[in-house]
Amino acid sequence: MNDNPIMGLIKVGAFALLAFFTAMVFWQRTELEDKIQGLTTKVSGLEEATERHTSAVERLEAKIKGGGGGLTNVADEKPAEFYAWGKTPPPWVKGRAAALWGKHGDNFLQPDPDEPKSISIDDPRADPDGTMTRYYGSNPPDTNAVTLNESDFNMRIRKTCSDLLAVAHTKNPYRYAPKLAYRVEHSADRKQWVLWLRPGVKWHTPQVDLEKYPHLKGEHEFTAEDWEFTMTCVMDSTVNTSHHRAYFEGFERVEIVDDHCFIMHWSKPTWTAIGSNLNLLPPTPKFVYGYDESGNPIEEASRGQQINEHWFGKGYHYVGTGPYYVREFRKEDVVICERFNGYWGPAPAIKKHVMPVFSGVAAAQTEFEAGHFALQAYRVPTFKKKVETLDAYKEGKIDSTWFWSSSFSYIGYKNSHPIFKDVKVRRAMTHACNRVKILDLVNEGRGRILTGPSYWRAPTAPKDVLPLAFDLAKSAALLKEAGWADTDQDGVLDKIIDGNKKSFEVVAKIPSGGSWMLTAFKVFKEDLLKVGVKLEVETLVWSQYLKEVTEDRNFEICALGWNTSGWDNDFTQIWSSTMIDEPKSSNHIEFSDPEVDRLIEKARFTFEEEERIKVQGAVHRRLNELQPYTFLFTFEAKVAWWKDQLSDLNAGNQWYTRPFLRLWPVCVPRK
Repeated sequence: MNDNPIMGLIKVGAFALLAFFTAMVFWQRTELEDKIQGLTTKVSGLEEATERHTSAVERLEAKIKGGGGGLTNVADEKPAEFYAWGKTPPPWVKGRAAALWGKHGDNFLQPDPDEPKSISIDDPRADPDGTMTRYYGSNPPDTNAVTLNESDFNMRIRKTCSDLLAVAHTKNPYRYAPKLAYRVEHSADRKQWVLWLRPGVKWHTPQVDLEKYPHLKGEHEFTAEDWEFTMTCVMDSTVNTSHHRAYFEGFERVEIVDDHCFIMHWSKPTWTAIGSNLNLLPPTPKFVYGYDESGNPIEEASRGQQINEHWFGKGYHYVGTGPYYVREFRKEDVVICERFNGYWGPAPAIKKHVMPVFSGVAAAQTEFEAGHFALQAYRVPTFKKKVETLDAYKEGKIDSTWFWSSSFSYIGYKNSHPIFKDVKVRRAMTHACNRVKILDLVNEGRGRILTGPSYWRAPTAPKDVLPLAFDLAKSAALLKEAGWADTDQDGVLDKIIDGNKKSFEVVAKIPSGGSWMLTAFKVFKEDLLKVGVKLEVETLVWSQYLKEVTEDRNFEICALGWNTSGWDNDFTQIWSSTMIDEPKSSNHIEFSDPEVDRLIEKARFTFEEEERIKVQGAVHRRLNELQPYTFLFTFEAKVAWWKDQLSDLNAGNQWYTRPFLRLWPVCVPRK
């Protein structure tokens, strides 16, 4: 029987379709095999990456456990600052905190357009398990988060292990970027500052025996209550916080809105309220310092004594909210800070900072030259002698860059002393100080001779004010005008003071270990004798120096240095007469001048930038006239680093506020 033609066509079509589908299956299988092979290769790479990034996995686990760290903890998991500039609050801000959102206008905080990008922990250039070893410096008396005001501690621990509410911009420090606070608003009269805190910020786990201290167990979130506690301690006159209290004149109270929102109330609007609110001090953990060693709440009546001598700080423990936690602080041995896996922000590329404690810079430099430290700063002559001669430097294994210090050095005169209360005498002392020669001797001229306390590159340092010249004739003339004469022809000036004949013989107390200071005072001593002033120098170990000079004020002349912000400083702490009676205050030379007091006070209420610069410049000019210090210089130094231990430090050397060198834009290179 013959086939139906239509059925034939259907069969042909069916076979064609079958062939097509067979070919498609074969092609897809082949493509699938290729994809599988590609995926196998990728998996292999991922396995290798997983092995390299064990610490990153631990960090992610900690973040999952902690509810996402710095994320908003809402479904879309966008970071808090994503919402900071919106007209309406994000979904987790509720109640009164939501009602306050936008009440005083836009967000005072703004992103920093110039901040160098941090190197990611996953960057192929970075070793995610890398350790950086560097010099710590002088050993502090404790690690009390509330009371300690010590330079090495501030730079090595606070800057590494704590966050501020906000941070000054890289190139324009009159502006602030979000940190622990992601939004800030202030009332038109600046008496109220409303701050919204980033959710999910965890305090470090205290590195103590938690079975012995059960009240410290568990996770603790940073909240508004911690900031209220911080301010309670700062404003309590029985707590040793005078170095902070000076910046909070006019502060009234913290009003807690909820866990992540609070209002700072001020009785009068001051410029310092801005920096003091946002950029002065890190918060203090209430769950630690609000309780005694047994876990009992500290009562107001005994707050000063118990916090000043708190067991946690005396035991060299520290808790912050920063990217690193203090794993160990072994007094006079080593400090170890390690990446905090529960950190709210991006994980730092360097896993661990190991900082041996040394009593002197020379020992630290020797360690660097042996390859034991990753980086080290040098004055120029020492760099040329000790680093440039190394084979490693000649072979390009060590790199270096010029680096400006944010500090300035000075010779201080006790202004209440019968001799030095006369401004003519103080100016005479400066004219007899050959600062150019000293700078040449100690740093081959690399630095800046100063005219006052403002950092020389800051807009608040008047550029038309020149340093008092080295001029022994002018010095002698000023001393004569002040009534000093060599009446007994013994080569030393004398004068009748308070009815008694007083020879101009004085002692300068300086800290031991400062070799450049010995050089400076050798030159100073020789030149002073030429104008009839006999100077002796007494070196004191650091602890004794602090007690005699800054605490007991038992000195005639001292020498030290101050770290400045590098931009716009509040001069109250060092220069206001109101600080003279504050115990352990920074005005240890007991300087007092009504005009300086007036200008400092005016600056506190001046917000317009150009006018503020003029007022701050006027303070600088007045101090240059009165010479309460002989302002010496700011050094330009060489910072050297081993290229196999750190990436290019120039990436972190771009800030206009201290510290000028930041370590988070660098990494330990992958081997």
